[in-house]
Amino acid sequence: MYWAGKSRKTVFILGAGATRGAVRHVLINGKRIKPPLNGDFSPIVENFTRALEAKYRSRYARLKTTLTEEFPTRGRWPLPMETAFSLLYVSKDFPGIYAKGAGRRRKAGARTEIEDFLFLTFGILGEIASHADAQNLYSSVVRRLEPSDRIITLNYDTVLDAALIRSGWAPGKGYCIAGGSNKLLWGGPKPAASARLSGVELLKLHGSVNWLVRGSYANLAHVFESKPTRIAIDEGRKNERSGFIRQIIPPIYGKFFKHSHWQNLWQRAYQAVLEAEIVVVIGCSLVDTDFHLTGMLGHAVSVRKQRDSPLNVEILVDRTRVRRKWHKLLRGRR
Repeated sequence: MYWAGKSRKTVFILGAGATRGAVRHVLINGKRIKPPLNGDFSPIVENFTRALEAKYRSRYARLKTTLTEEFPTRGRWPLPMETAFSLLYVSKDFPGIYAKGAGRRRKAGARTEIEDFLFLTFGILGEIASHADAQNLYSSVVRRLEPSDRIITLNYDTVLDAALIRSGWAPGKGYCIAGGSNKLLWGGPKPAASARLSGVELLKLHGSVNWLVRGSYANLAHVFESKPTRIAIDEGRKNERSGFIRQIIPPIYGKFFKHSHWQNLWQRAYQAVLEAEIVVVIGCSLVDTDFHLTGMLGHAVSVRKQRDSPLNVEILVDRTRVRRKWHKLLRGRR
């Protein structure tokens, strides 16, 4: 990307706040739906179910009842996204402890509320992608990218992906997933290829709602430990594909990246930070429980300092407290 008239190898690190900044909200049946953040996920889901009541109301009611009554949260509501999913995921293996009423006991290893949580999350992100204005702020960034630029994102949504694809970015190469173009399922015509975007990598370190794995909600471990078998390039697709589940690393305190597919993406992200001239961080809160991200970035900064190649330019877009955390991390130990 050009900065002050000079081309510089740039790495973007994007969190949920980046999509919130690019698309402030979309309008669905008279309701304003915002891209969710970790802290305001629950009220956004509630507003979303009001907009599309028939399809989602029972799932949200069951999820909220479980989270407010089954766990020692003392009725606290709303819960952050990561807290809510972590409670559900940890409790799935202990039906004798985490259960309500005297009805039939569920089997260990699965619970319906996990499916509810993911179904609602995928529904919100799908609606946002399909209703977002094509000329959003992501599109403005895409117009300025160069082949040497890299985008590291923790987001599941496809708003940025769509902006890249509309401009001629090749997802088969740009996602850096083994199998490339053979995995792509195009839902429309392919835009003309762009030489300017030919080398741009979009490294989705927590997965994506358009990455599909054979499996079901009953065996989430398999989903997390596999590589995508299909990549759906059909902007804003909301319907599920039979026999497949969308592949994301869920918002859980103890994340896991066992498959070499994930290791390749994280290695590429690490290498990108090592080689960057400028790092731009937008809307990524750098939560204390994301040990993988802080560890990877901290190690890259340390190696750069050992090589006498410290990062000279950082551009941080967020609140003051978050900017200070990022500045401390990217500058490393002095």
